[in-house]
Amino acid sequence: MAPALLLPGTVLARWQHTSQGPGTTTVLPDGCRDLVLRLDTATGQADGMVTPLDTQARRVNTLRPTQWIGFRLRPGVQVEERALLAAARAARHSGGWDEGRVLSALEDHVVLHARAAEALEALQACASVDDAARALGISPRSLERMLAEATGQPPRYWRALARMRRAACALSGDAPLVAIAADHGYADQSHFSRECLRWLGHTPHTLRHSPDQLTTVAQPGYGA
Repeated sequence: MAPALLLPGTVLARWQHTSQGPGTTTVLPDGCRDLVLRLDTATGQADGMVTPLDTQARRVNTLRPTQWIGFRLRPGVQVEERALLAAARAARHSGGWDEGRVLSALEDHVVLHARAAEALEALQACASVDDAARALGISPRSLERMLAEATGQPPRYWRALARMRRAACALSGDAPLVAIAADHGYADQSHFSRECLRWLGHTPHTLRHSPDQLTTVAQPGYGA
């Protein structure tokens, strides 16, 4: 058995998925961009893409038998997208991809700047954007500019996403929905339900009874 490949520090996880034919997969926001490599197993046609940051649940439709390999990038990374995809294409071979070369490309063309990483950590740990800025020794406006430049999203996006993912993970337990809402800073259960529907495409009640979706929510990402 070949030894496991070591992921670069900018990669949070490797995942793979195989679809046998027509079907739909739901992708949930996790604060990460992914390098996704796709192989049509019937025709041998292959391509790749770097996903954007999702702001809501989206559906991916597959029409043919397809193998997917993905590399989930850490929140806040900056990607030299054209260079990364060119290097990934160069790693293609008849049976798929040379993953060692793909990982080398990720190491070369994906960067996580320390200051952006610190800002995202502070937003998770602090009670407000103002508190996070204070912990970083900068103004709230400077924090806003920094994250907009580094990630394309403002602090409120990151705080709302982290809160929703933590609250959604709590649905795997047996706490009442009203208690989960209160524990995670929502005004009431209705507020929690609206935000859950907006971000994840389901109400908390529906998610609680959807084991596959709860498993997806609990995967590595921002805030959970």
